[in-house]
Amino acid sequence: MTHIEQKQRHVLEQIAEAKRILCAIEFALHHQIPATLLITSAAPGEGKSVFASILATTAAKSGKYRVAALDLNWYRPALHRFFDLDHQHLSKTILDTDLDHLVCHCGQDSLDILTAPADYVEQAPSTDQIVPAIARLIKQANDSYDLVIIDSAAIFPTNRLMIDPVVLSGITAGVVMVVLSAATPKQQVRKAQKIMETAGANILGVVNNQWKITRKR
Repeated sequence: MTHIEQKQRHVLEQIAEAKRILCAIEFALHHQIPATLLITSAAPGEGKSVFASILATTAAKSGKYRVAALDLNWYRPALHRFFDLDHQHLSKTILDTDLDHLVCHCGQDSLDILTAPADYVEQAPSTDQIVPAIARLIKQANDSYDLVIIDSAAIFPTNRLMIDPVVLSGITAGVVMVVLSAATPKQQVRKAQKIMETAGANILGVVNNQWKITRKR
């Protein structure tokens, strides 16, 4: 098998797995519409932004949903890269403007993207400013879309500049945790789960990224 054929096969496998995960999420949410889904992880670098982008694309292509993908990992944004977008707005604009004037289309009729602001690290607003504004944007997304997928920061390590995913977990319909196989300690995953559950999160499940079966010889 050539490199190109291997890459094509890998993409097809990802799409098939994303469809399977989407069906599991639908079942766990009891087919609730509209629904807001938070994608997070215990630690950075576990592939949650990749998963969020694939899930949003898969849901939009299913023809069942009008989808919004919101990048709320403003300290370390990544979602825009997967849709080949630039940062569209400054922090103040996002916090002061209605969602329908902020999202951009990514070439699919049923998928809109809210990118992270370009100036967030330099102009990070206070928690008192950002939490009510983000809650307002999420409510507007729920009013306009069938499925809202939020790419958030990792639970650990905490950072004063990040939009706290624990707070977000308590105001969304469900949470999916992405765990990098053979990398993230189980204790850290359990700790993250416990913290979110204490905040009122509805944890739907865990996606084990790069999981492989080790066969006995």
